[in-house]
Amino acid sequence: MIRIDVRSGKGDLVASIASDPGFDPVLSGVDRKKYPILGHLDPYGDTVLNRLQVQSLLEEISEVRSNPEIVSEEFADALVALSRECLLRPHRFLRFVGE
Repeated sequence: MIRIDVRSGKGDLVASIASDPGFDPVLSGVDRKKYPILGHLDPYGDTVLNRLQVQSLLEEISEVRSNPEIVSEEFADALVALSRECLLRPHRFLRFVGE
């Protein structure tokens, strides 16, 4: 299962959630050209997003909300809230920590 953290520029943990157990963009076949952020999340490694990438992620989430095979509504809501927390202050990063 992927854990998603908001970290400060110094590496301090600001907030964290666990992903939906079924969230696996690789196995779900997310189109990497259409969804370049979601499609490149590595469920087995770590992926770090800066604030510009987080803004793009929010756009992608709004588009895939209607597809429960990619992301559940509950997890999408939690990820949006965490992404907004990341954007509240400069020098914050959204980190996807894979297994």
